[in-house]
Amino acid sequence: MTLSELVERYAQFEKRAVGFYRGLADRFATNPEAARLWREMSNTEASHFALLELAQDWIAMAKGAGGMPPVTAADLDALAARLAQLETAAEAAGLTPAAAVGLSIEWEELELPRIVELVRHLPPKAQGRVMAGMIAEAAEHYRMLMELVRTAGEAAQTDRVSALERSAREAIG
Repeated sequence: MTLSELVERYAQFEKRAVGFYRGLADRFATNPEAARLWREMSNTEASHFALLELAQDWIAMAKGAGGMPPVTAADLDALAARLAQLETAAEAAGLTPAAAVGLSIEWEELELPRIVELVRHLPPKAQGRVMAGMIAEAAEHYRMLMELVRTAGEAAQTDRVSALERSAREAIG
């Protein structure tokens, strides 16, 4: 697998996140605040998808600069399977807003470490832009997630979101 192929797989995971969050927004449309926040999160994931699509061009222009993260096809398959489980859980009958928030947090917990690792291996131009567009903007993304935690009355989840915020800040340096 090449770096560009890996970035394409990651872009497809971001595209799935768009649908995941839009689905939650639609499902909980009777809660306007939660629906708005999930829609905003979906929009952010759409920008991540577009950025990773562009990163493939920047990788091609760098003519082999950059490296390959220690990711295998089996790792990607396992991640895809876990995301499918989260997508299925998000469609389950009886899903509560609180449980949906937990699924959202888990999705983000799966996303951040792999993107942070990826950025370290990208060519400089792609590295700077992906860092700025995905990791540096994470504070706003996690602010929305924290609002969802509050909206759903899931105060017990604040530590998980705070941990994501810390990890993103540490990645920026």
